[in-house]
Amino acid sequence: MSSKDSAAPGRLRSGSVGVGHIVFFVVSAAAPLSGVVLGVPVVIGLGNGLGAAGTFVIVSLVLLLFSVGYTAMSRRVVNAGGFYTFVAQGLGRVPGLAAATFAIFSYTAIQAGMFGALGAYVNPLVHEYVGLDIPWWIYSLIGTAVCWVLGVRRVQLGAKVLGVMLVLETSLILVLDVVVFVTGGASGGGPAGLSWEPFDPKTIFAGAMGIAMVFVYTSFIGFEATVIYGEEAVNPRRTVPRATYVSLIVMGIFYAASTWLIINSFGIGAVIGIAQQDPGNFAAQSIEHTLGRGAVEIMNVLIVTSIFAAVLAFHNTLARYLYALGRQGLLWGGLGRTHAQRQSPHVACAVQAVSAALLIVVFAATGAPPYTGLYVWATGVGAICIIVLQAVASVAVFTYFRRNAVDNRPWQTFVAPALSVLALVSLAVVSLSNFSLLVGDPGPIAVAALAALPVLAALAGAGRALWLRRNRPTQYAKIGATQDFLPESASQPGPQPGSTSGLRNPR
Repeated sequence: MSSKDSAAPGRLRSGSVGVGHIVFFVVSAAAPLSGVVLGVPVVIGLGNGLGAAGTFVIVSLVLLLFSVGYTAMSRRVVNAGGFYTFVAQGLGRVPGLAAATFAIFSYTAIQAGMFGALGAYVNPLVHEYVGLDIPWWIYSLIGTAVCWVLGVRRVQLGAKVLGVMLVLETSLILVLDVVVFVTGGASGGGPAGLSWEPFDPKTIFAGAMGIAMVFVYTSFIGFEATVIYGEEAVNPRRTVPRATYVSLIVMGIFYAASTWLIINSFGIGAVIGIAQQDPGNFAAQSIEHTLGRGAVEIMNVLIVTSIFAAVLAFHNTLARYLYALGRQGLLWGGLGRTHAQRQSPHVACAVQAVSAALLIVVFAATGAPPYTGLYVWATGVGAICIIVLQAVASVAVFTYFRRNAVDNRPWQTFVAPALSVLALVSLAVVSLSNFSLLVGDPGPIAVAALAALPVLAALAGAGRALWLRRNRPTQYAKIGATQDFLPESASQPGPQPGSTSGLRNPR
């Protein structure tokens, strides 16, 4: 097989992933163990204290509300571009390409931060058990290479790897949950001794509720990527909506129940003080007290696999964004090529891996710490950007159904999208007002730079769209287009996912 053949442009492998595959990808991107270990103590200590468990329920309901219109649109718009295509279809071509570059920046920032965390956690683990003292960035670069290989070797292989990692990391927390539930935690009174105060509305809405919601929300980042697998899904009309709902429900129940039981493991009166005094060892203390020191050692290993699962999921998300833009000629056309045999976006995977490696090397050269530096700064900025992006997408979904008479169901196309616009825009405002808190304290100059970068990314996309409109109208017309990407397996009668029959083209 010649190199030319292997780089030929083509489709992604349609019908290659099911509900389970997509669920593994998006739940792994949220890194459940990392959410419990890193996120829960912050929500309890800095947010609304005991109400943290109930806050996970509220945020889950908000995202489920968003998903009603989001999945309704996914039945009509099937494309690997995710938010980019949705915004272009709903708000127009210029906002659409702005959303594309904004999304690429957002996911790149989060992935870079997670690579920093990967190196920061692997380094002491290897040093303790093997005795080697290798710079953290070496491990991060190795992780980048592994992501590249798995990304090229078909999406199913990556899903299997993520599935194993996801089962392992969630199993530890589930064992903790079961033991606390059976024993009653600090009360020692069995299930009857468990306190339900964390779900009391008065408790939930006490304290810094806004801060708590933002940090809780970051634990769900990644679920929205279900739509990027539409072209590869078995019957995308059903697979994508089901995967979206399953992912949200699973994560919502897992986070809410685990937070509630961890609170009970410490006791209602002591948990807030412990979360404030030692957030880094918060989960480890609960695990050690409940399951023993050996379980903590297992957690130290599984937190590494949890982080790697997240970076692999974000690698796949970014590769498909780049692939969609390359295929339409909006970026370098080579990004839109797929492997002749595996039908994976192998060029986009390579470019994404190289860009991640460059970011790691550049940051390592500054000498800044990988966790308190790269992880905190990059993931903080990326998390806020995703919240803003989802708020914009919710507006796009609402507008899309107002312009296109393709679905007459009022709840799916009007009521739920309108309510989700209000909820997500409010959350975006809260997140922006807490920007400095989410990114830590890198200094005023760094904060200004971190705030400016995503804005510049969006402006670059909008500028590119305006340039194309003036100089290359044919390419400009492709922004947000979906008619070229109908999955080969879609053969049902009537309007198909990705078809623009009866739809208006993006403006």
